[in-house]
Amino acid sequence: MKKLISLVFILSISATTFVCAQGKKSQKDMFESTYQNSKELVSSKKFVYQGDLVLGEGTRESLTENNQLKIDGAEVSGNISAPTSENKTINLEGDIEDYSVNFKDQIQQISINFNANTDSGLVSVNIEVKPNGKAFLTLTKEDDTTVKWTGSLNNL
Repeated sequence: MKKLISLVFILSISATTFVCAQGKKSQKDMFESTYQNSKELVSSKKFVYQGDLVLGEGTRESLTENNQLKIDGAEVSGNISAPTSENKTINLEGDIEDYSVNFKDQIQQISINFNANTDSGLVSVNIEVKPNGKAFLTLTKEDDTTVKWTGSLNNL
């Protein structure tokens, strides 16, 4: 009887392990099309970053539809809002310099980095795109002003 119980227990453990392993694989497969679409969009250098939330010191605030960063070839344009407590908006209109993209195929993440030469000085932009399509923007001005957004990439 003990052998039968042990056998049933071992079979149930192995079945659970098999089901969990299948679930993880299908999750990666599920994000594969989103990742491939994001790669194609980023490679074109013609996309819009649509901000959903602006992140501050321990706060999150919703953004309006107008909070977009447009990447069109060698130019960038948009208004970047900081949290309302900082009462700042950064006008980002200018030429893109040092545009680089790193595709991390193994973990399905994309890292976009560039500098924007604007009227108010040089601005460093970093966008991290996750497998599910969510994108995290970090913008840093020469005066160390930093703004962080969460959002997504869309077609231009």
